[in-house]
Amino acid sequence: MLRRVDFWKEEREAPILRLNYSFLPSTKILERIDDDIEETSTGSLNYERIIRHDAERTFVGPAQQRTLMEVLSCLQNEFGSYHQAMSYVAGFLLLTHSPSKVIETMRQLHRTVLVGYWTAEPVAFAIDAYVFDYLLANHEPEIHEHLAKNYIFPETYAQKWFTTLCVGVLPFEALFLFFDTHVTQSLIEASNIFLFQFALSLMKHIREGLLNSKKVADIYGYLRLDPSLPLFDPKANDLTISIVQHAKDYDLSQYDFVHLRQKVFEEKLKARLEAANRAHKENKESQDSIATSSDDDEDEEETVPPTMENLVTHMKQLRIE
Repeated sequence: MLRRVDFWKEEREAPILRLNYSFLPSTKILERIDDDIEETSTGSLNYERIIRHDAERTFVGPAQQRTLMEVLSCLQNEFGSYHQAMSYVAGFLLLTHSPSKVIETMRQLHRTVLVGYWTAEPVAFAIDAYVFDYLLANHEPEIHEHLAKNYIFPETYAQKWFTTLCVGVLPFEALFLFFDTHVTQSLIEASNIFLFQFALSLMKHIREGLLNSKKVADIYGYLRLDPSLPLFDPKANDLTISIVQHAKDYDLSQYDFVHLRQKVFEEKLKARLEAANRAHKENKESQDSIATSSDDDEDEEETVPPTMENLVTHMKQLRIE
C-alpha cells in the first residue's frame, strides 16, 4: 500500500498510522517492498458489518478499506471465526506486503503462533495471559503484587500485546523492529514464547512508573504505553526500542509451558467457564419454559456457541488433554 500513488494523500490521518511519528515513509522500509504491482481485486462487495466497521477504523481511503475487507473476509471464511485483532495485524502487514502475502502470513500466525487467539471466545489467549501472570510473579514479584492489589488482571491488559502483536501499542519504529526481530522468527519456530519475553521486558522497563502509580487509570496508562505519559514521549522512542531489543534477555527454557497452561486453566479459568456455561444453559431453559408452544413451531437451533465445547477445541490446539 505504501507505494500507492494517493496513499499518503488519503491516509495521512489514518488510525493505523496514529503511532507512525514520521517514521514512514522510510527509505529502508520502502526498499523492502518487493514491487509496486497491485493485485487485481476479485472479492465480493458484500462484507459483514463488523469487518466493514473494522476496516473503517483502520484506513480512511476507500481503496485501502476495500483491500483490508477482502483480506479479512477471506481469513474469516478460512478460519471459521473472526476477531478484531485480525484487522490490526492485517492492516499493518498490508502497508508493506501484497494481500496474498498478508493472507499467507496471517494463516501461519493463526495455525502455529497465535493458536486459538483469533476466535469469538479466545480462551487460548486467556490461558496465556495467566501463564504470563505466573511468570511475572517469578520475575517481578513487586509488580505482580501491585497489579493484584489494584485488581488488574492479566487478560485486561495483555490482550493488545498478544492478540494484536503490539499494533496500536508500539510506535512504528519499534513495531517494525518487533516484527523483524520476534514475529518473523516465531513463524520459523512455530512458537509464541517471544510474547512472554516481550511482556517481561516491557514490565521491567516501566517498573518504576508502574509501582509509583496509585490510580488504576494511571497503571493502565503505563501498561498500554500511553504516549501522553512523559515516559513514552513520541520524540524519544529509545524506551520502546529498548523493550523490544531486550526481550530476548529472558531465557524461559526452564519452563514447561504445556504444564503451565494446564495449571492456570485448572486454577484460574475452568470454574469460571463452567459457571458461564451453566448460566447460559439455565437461561435458555428458563426462556424455553415460558415460550408459547405451537404445533407449527420448529425447534430452534442453538445460536450461542457452547462455551465448553469451544474450550475443548482450544485445549486440543494447545496440546492440553
